[in-house]
Amino acid sequence: MSESTTLRRVVGAVASVLLVSSLAGCSIPGILSGGGGSSSRSAASSDDLQSVTSAVLAADSRVTDASGTVSYSGAARTLTVAVIMSGEDPVTTSTLTAVLIAVRDATPADIQTVTVIAREAADEEKILDLSGAIAGLPKDVTPLWDGGATLSRVDLEKLKPAQ
Repeated sequence: MSESTTLRRVVGAVASVLLVSSLAGCSIPGILSGGGGSSSRSAASSDDLQSVTSAVLAADSRVTDASGTVSYSGAARTLTVAVIMSGEDPVTTSTLTAVLIAVRDATPADIQTVTVIAREAADEEKILDLSGAIAGLPKDVTPLWDGGATLSRVDLEKLKPAQ
């Protein structure tokens, strides 16, 4: 086995361990909102989330309802926002950007990642496909997509309102 192959395997193994350990933090009891974590890691209050909800509702006319949950993924404070959207048209990049900017502007800087999940108003169990909207985001933004759009604070800061 060559030295470069060994190095690639070691780097791959380290990256895997880091990924698994950061994901494992999501399920540690006492870390999630309402799970009895220490006061220094407490989640946002309902008053804090009300400003986010109000901002998201005002961001786009298709948004009929919104709710949020703050949790920890490893050491990162994360906000997940569920958005209920009316209409049958796909979610556009303009709409997704408006929602993400509203969330960004209504949250404190210690929220390090934001996930937006869009659901259909006619059937709230159905998660809307955001892949087309995500594809239209600026090239220097690196969202994760797994049914919702997840962006880091750094990427949120790069977003500009649609013209």
